[in-house]
Amino acid sequence: MYKSIKLDCIRLLLAFAFLGLSFSVVDAQVDVEMRRDTQAWLDVLDRALVKYDFKATNDLVLPYRLFAPAENNGDLPLLIFLHGRGDRGADNGRQPWQNIGLFTNEYSILSKEMQEQFPCYVLVPQCSDKTKNEEWAKWVGNTPETPFKGLGKDGSYQMHEKPSDSGRATLELIDHILDTYDIDQDRVYIVGISMGGFGTWEFAARRPDLFAAAVPMAGFSDPGQLNKFDHIPFWIFHGGADKANPVEGSRIMYDLLREHGAEVRYTEYEATGHSEAFHKAFLEKDLIPWIFAHTKGD
Repeated sequence: MYKSIKLDCIRLLLAFAFLGLSFSVVDAQVDVEMRRDTQAWLDVLDRALVKYDFKATNDLVLPYRLFAPAENNGDLPLLIFLHGRGDRGADNGRQPWQNIGLFTNEYSILSKEMQEQFPCYVLVPQCSDKTKNEEWAKWVGNTPETPFKGLGKDGSYQMHEKPSDSGRATLELIDHILDTYDIDQDRVYIVGISMGGFGTWEFAARRPDLFAAAVPMAGFSDPGQLNKFDHIPFWIFHGGADKANPVEGSRIMYDLLREHGAEVRYTEYEATGHSEAFHKAFLEKDLIPWIFAHTKGD
């Protein structure tokens, strides 16, 4: 019984640490052990990623989670994560982040160790599912009746003149966060998986002034937007055996960016499917250091 009470106390202290409350010093090793207890770690993350809603000018109410560091000795970076299509909704639940290595694995950006090295704000918006075609991105042919029309077999599409409702709302939300918190506006980073990979490419095209680095994973893109974001450092990830989103799209964008002299890295996992590629990507020990090494205009 004593061991159980002691473990509960440790869990509570760690939860307080992430919530910015006063707590005693907890050894880093306890933090590592905590993450091995998946449910306990998810409970801590659920408290650390605080729930909010944002009403955009298009009247869409966008749910989002925000992690704000307890201590802030000056402007800090902002890291934005865009989830995949299966996690759309309006409940602001755990699904957009609970199976994502960026938050849950040994390199979790919210862990005590990583926050000591890379203190930052973390934003996780949730895309609406109000229509079948609602996505982070919007392309020609994408309608409620034909949600996937216009997606090429080569992993490309033609970006629509207007953003999706969720895309527009999220870009407005990012501006709101930048205006509200002490954030270094030269160090705004975006990472997205699958549908969020679409969104990472598209947000960079619609707001090329905004991002210091971008990490699209297994998303379609519009090669016609290249000139808008070829100044943004990209690290592209894709599985070579992806049956959901063609790997050719990432290969094309990598080649185009390299030809334009842009800073770009490309990692393709051989014989790896769609979701497994994300798991591998977030285990890359150089990923988070690479992201945070960039400042807009470098």
